[in-house]
Amino acid sequence: MTGGRMSSTGSTNLHVGAAVAEIEGLYTALRSARNERHRERILADLAQAGRRLTALAQPPQGTRGSVRPRSRWERRRLLAARGADLVAAFATGDGWRHLARSKGRA
Repeated sequence: MTGGRMSSTGSTNLHVGAAVAEIEGLYTALRSARNERHRERILADLAQAGRRLTALAQPPQGTRGSVRPRSRWERRRLLAARGADLVAAFATGDGWRHLARSKGRA
């Protein structure tokens, strides 16, 4: 970090952390949803937040996907992307099928 500014990675980490916090808040709201309409709205917001987190946590296009992340924050971003993908799958009703497909690939 030069000149008191955050590096690109530090900024990305803050954005990922904010997206995770948003998902945690939406999940808490979902658990205490008043009615079905409110629940559906929260699920839609949760799916959108999951997609945002997935986009933030994915490595840049030019990098190879088979290289293992090196830093703790890179590992966290990768795990956050996987978790966001799973949350979005459950929010859209494709949860267990998605999980079965993921295990089939591994």
